[in-house]
Amino acid sequence: METLTLVTRSGTQQLPPVIDQTIVKLAKQYKISWGYACERGICAQCRTKVVEGAEFLNDVTQEEKLRLKKTERSAGFRLGCQIQIKRPGKITLAHVPY
Repeated sequence: METLTLVTRSGTQQLPPVIDQTIVKLAKQYKISWGYACERGICAQCRTKVVEGAEFLNDVTQEEKLRLKKTERSAGFRLGCQIQIKRPGKITLAHVPY
């Protein structure tokens, strides 16, 4: 089943997965509260936990490697402004700001 589930403090939303668009842009499009400030991988307000479906996402970007600790990345944390869906699948992401 191809679904994108976004979990925030406000609740859970299911969206159609959109290829090659960042999670922050999708959240903005659907008016979902997903913190962000810079959209360049610097502020980390869009810190995101990949709960399931990492295999359907792009690889960790250089910006994420610079901003997130290796232990965070190993635990499944990414930046919503850098995450892009590369192919449809069952994806669940949670907004987990610092």
